[in-house]
Amino acid sequence: MATIEFSRQIRIEARPILGPAARGSKPIPRRNLLPATSVHPAAIGIALAGYAWLIVLAWAAFAGGPSSLLLVIVTTISVMFFGLLVGGGAYSRNMTPERETERSFAEFLASDVDIATGRVSGKDALVQILALPIAAAVGGTVIVLIAVFA
Repeated sequence: MATIEFSRQIRIEARPILGPAARGSKPIPRRNLLPATSVHPAAIGIALAGYAWLIVLAWAAFAGGPSSLLLVIVTTISVMFFGLLVGGGAYSRNMTPERETERSFAEFLASDVDIATGRVSGKDALVQILALPIAAAVGGTVIVLIAVFA
């Protein structure tokens, strides 16, 4: 313990801040943890693969000439944007220590997912996550096919 003395003979003793382990709290046994309610990383990976497909397709169809600079800019911004999101999600911590942090993809589909407005089923969450990236990949493929073969 550190002691600080002032000129008026006021004594302040600084006590060390103790973490949960030092205070005597015990970790929750794994069998008593509530089931996880987060989104499975595979769902995010599938969504990112849809956007990556769109960028690869644009490079394959429109690379070369004056459009290459635009493709470099779009690719750089996309990598930074999605990289920050994925990195932030990977390094974020589980804010609810009484819940499990991991579950399989099948468990994710069969159970619930917490969202801002409540809970939805895992299948509904997967559809909501994948609808836009898959639609963009399919629509982009159609647009590139029309542009290349027209």
